Amino acid sequence: MVGGVEQEFDAAKELLTCMGANVVYCGEVGTGQAAKICNNMLLAIGMIGTAETMNLGIRLGLDPKLLAKILNMSSGRCWSSDTYNPVPGVMEGVPSANNYQGGFGTTLMAKDLGLAQDSATNTKTPTPLGSLSHQIYRIMCAKGYAQKDFSSVFQFLREEENL
Repeated sequence: MVGGVEQEFDAAKELLTCMGANVVYCGEVGTGQAAKICNNMLLAIGMIGTAETMNLGIRLGLDPKLLAKILNMSSGRCWSSDTYNPVPGVMEGVPSANNYQGGFGTTLMAKDLGLAQDSATNTKTPTPLGSLSHQIYRIMCAKGYAQKDFSSVFQFLREEENL
């Protein structure tokens, strides 16, 4: 997600593809960051929703692998459920399978959500779910999850229910 002068983007595109497979020109300077914070805000909201849903299903007696399978063939399917499931034991090769090590850190998610909230305030855009997500990730950082992957929100919610 790149913003700037289009001719300069075109000149740098080949180099940028070394950093990622999807390189998208977004418009003037700042629009690349705008796209990134919007994407990450949706990612945070989706991850929290997936974590809450999986937690509820488990508490209702559903096997987490079965629930994930059902979600992923139904209208609730999203990246957080089918590619990066936050429940340990549901998927291999994701941070939840490795005590939430690696991946995209909770601190970075809280930072991006803060940028999104600043932008929402500046543009007078209501983002109640984005705001709540920001608060959840800030609390997680304060409670020892700062260095864990952002999908550790599942573990955070499981621990919070026991208080």
